[in-house]
Amino acid sequence: MKLAFDLASSNRTILGVDSINTLGSVVKAKGYGKVVVLMDSGIEKSGIGERLLTILKESDIEAHSISDLPREPGVPDVDRVMEQVKRFSPDCVIAVGGGSVLDIGKLCAVLASSELTVLDLLDGVAVPPHATFTILVPTTAGTGSEATKNAIIAIPSRKTKGAVVHELLLPNLVILDPVLTVSMPPAITATTGMDALCHAMECYLSQKANVLSDLLAVEAIRLIAGAIRKAYEDGTDMTARSEMLLASYYAGMCITLSGTNAVHAMSYPLGTTFHIPHGQSNAMLLPLVMKQNLTAIPEKTRILAECFGYRSVDGTVGPAAYMDNELNSLLTDLEITRSLGQFGVKLDDLDALVGSAYGNRRLMDNNPMEWTEGQIEAIYRELLEEM
Repeated sequence: MKLAFDLASSNRTILGVDSINTLGSVVKAKGYGKVVVLMDSGIEKSGIGERLLTILKESDIEAHSISDLPREPGVPDVDRVMEQVKRFSPDCVIAVGGGSVLDIGKLCAVLASSELTVLDLLDGVAVPPHATFTILVPTTAGTGSEATKNAIIAIPSRKTKGAVVHELLLPNLVILDPVLTVSMPPAITATTGMDALCHAMECYLSQKANVLSDLLAVEAIRLIAGAIRKAYEDGTDMTARSEMLLASYYAGMCITLSGTNAVHAMSYPLGTTFHIPHGQSNAMLLPLVMKQNLTAIPEKTRILAECFGYRSVDGTVGPAAYMDNELNSLLTDLEITRSLGQFGVKLDDLDALVGSAYGNRRLMDNNPMEWTEGQIEAIYRELLEEM
């Protein structure tokens, strides 16, 4: 753990039940009168999008909505959205939804007033100035995108995902309202919650882990361990929803501070090629990846196990074995499938999956231990054998 860190975060964050009701007054106070609200079709159907538009209109703010954002956006999708946003010429962009929508919202901050494209940024062109006021409103408790300087976008032509990473992508305002997460069905609650757990655990074991990322990661893991089953079993449990939303935010801050590693490296090609939801693929991979990674840092393994209730006096099982049991029990209790075959993955796909994961050096070089292609293949193969 490094006794040094460099944290870039949003300008302002508001957490609380019904905190979304502050949206109109905040936008009005900034002097903005023309807003674009980004959402996907699920948010539109849930009524959350209409609630936001009503709040804005009641404050005499002209609000336009773009409601056809995909859940796993690619470069062409972002280009299409940017064209629509530029047509409206908004003072402010509000993104409401899951991580993909929030990522596009962050890109709007730097692209809405620029001639550059997202592919330019993915290929390393300098990120232009943050010119459009952005507000992010997460409706899932998992990606933590509202707290990161990352935007993850699929590049279909290259069969991979790329990342734009820069502090200029950070939002001006984040609103964390647990009420907006109540509409999440149990299955989405489970996989997005596991996504947040992946972020926190990977960042805790990261090569770049530091004093602040460790502090936030441990608290995020502790919160998730105590709340995720409750949120899954009773979606109206506001305490559990609040704790999951806060944990997701903390874990997102961890990504900015130290970064993820092997789970995400192996997850990305599953999403790009087979369109497996990100939280689902992360959840499947987490127990198998951690079974190897936890051997690298025994002292942290004990702390992780204690977040899940481990006490050395309770029995002879060590912390690593305890964590292995806890992670597998979580997948069982949350009814998360472990079979890659159910998503159309076949043995013939292994070489491409392994090559993509191993070749993602940004993430694999941040892993707490060096992995071979054989180790990656063994994990994919085990998930293929699951029924």
